[in-house]
Amino acid sequence: MSKTKGKNNSQNSWKISGILGFEVFNASGDYLGVLSDVIATGSNDVWVVKCGYEEILIPALKTVIKEVNVIRKKIFVSLPKEHEMIYGNIISADGADYDGLIYED
Repeated sequence: MSKTKGKNNSQNSWKISGILGFEVFNASGDYLGVLSDVIATGSNDVWVVKCGYEEILIPALKTVIKEVNVIRKKIFVSLPKEHEMIYGNIISADGADYDGLIYED
């Protein structure tokens, strides 16, 4: 997923190199970490999100990546239920607010 477009607007797009370092949150506003790398696989990319010394691997699928907000430098994801079983509890967000999908350049 080297380039993704915002919903219903082909003008809003970004490249992976432009979003590395963005903070990543789940849909509830819990802080997951910072997008640090992208692993290219045969079917879809996998995003590497780092929080301290820990890494979370997130599939770069439209069903998972819900928002890439270029202005706020934040990414919101909807993780599968099994995610917590694999990675454990998520660090609480520091007052981050999630107010729906916004695709901006």
